[in-house]
Amino acid sequence: MEATEPATWLWLWIPAGWAVLAAGWWLCIVPRLRRGPGGDATLGLAWWASTRWLRWRQHLEVHGVAHLNEAMAAGPVIIVANHTGGVDPLLVQSATSTMIHWMMARDMMAAGTEDIWRLVRVIPVNRADADARALRRAMGILRSGGVIGVFPEGRITRPPGSIRPFQEGVGLLAARTRARVVPCWISGTPDVDGMLASIAGRGRSRVEFLEPIRFDRSDAAAEVADDLRRRIAAASGWPCVDEPMPLILG
Repeated sequence: MEATEPATWLWLWIPAGWAVLAAGWWLCIVPRLRRGPGGDATLGLAWWASTRWLRWRQHLEVHGVAHLNEAMAAGPVIIVANHTGGVDPLLVQSATSTMIHWMMARDMMAAGTEDIWRLVRVIPVNRADADARALRRAMGILRSGGVIGVFPEGRITRPPGSIRPFQEGVGLLAARTRARVVPCWISGTPDVDGMLASIAGRGRSRVEFLEPIRFDRSDAAAEVADDLRRRIAAASGWPCVDEPMPLILG
């Protein structure tokens, strides 16, 4: 019987090699990726890759993670952060494998990107008027023990280095649900416009989680919002500028 030619063996080994790689991916890698945000392998891969990118590209530092873990271990959590750039949600999410459902202005979502925002579990908010539907959805997530992320300044602050007024909606959400609120100070991100430029740019990004706080249902929404604003201002040393940013730019 004639010996099988080397080329024939090569064609036999190629599909076998791909089969082994595919089995290894599904049996070993995918289960690990599903431990990331949302229990979804695609999100887990994006979370893993973006976290390492930000640590390299923007020298990301995260402080106070124990405060965040303490709050999440006790029940639903609202993360309240100042807003410095489009990269901010990725910076905060890098600190935890628990899915953060960010509330995001609908007018900031470019046409054709709806599937992306749906994948990352964003809650669209209509800023033109009080969006009761978005508020109810956020409350539902909190009642089920989830985590909500809010940028109560309403938009990215320019110039950076100040804390603008917080909208009362965050106070209403915190008081009604009595969820633990974790104030978060973000600094050092690239001073650029646009989400992609903010993610790709160089910087010295820093995220600091402050001590959790819980409000009563009787607390006024405006007072809760002001209290959270003062906490982040005190941690940052940045001045409180009372002139609000325009919610929608022309």
